[in-house]
Amino acid sequence: MLVHFLISFISIFVKLLYWAILIHVLMSWFASTKSPLGDVIERVVHPVLMPFRWARIGMIDLSPILALFALSFIGDAIQELLYGLLA
Repeated sequence: MLVHFLISFISIFVKLLYWAILIHVLMSWFASTKSPLGDVIERVVHPVLMPFRWARIGMIDLSPILALFALSFIGDAIQELLYGLLA
């Protein structure tokens, strides 16, 4: 029962963080002014993107792409580990 809850929680958490990163990227392209929503998303996404800030090609920041890959990989690995506990 607890394992099912953890699997669902991790799945939802990863999806929310994934969408927060995508919204952050879109807002950085289109939003010219700061907004309260942008500040909240920045505070949530910044710690996730920070380890990947080294990934730049000129002015193009690749850290969101790397963070999305890492988030997907780590989320899937944890879920598989928890599914292994059920078997």
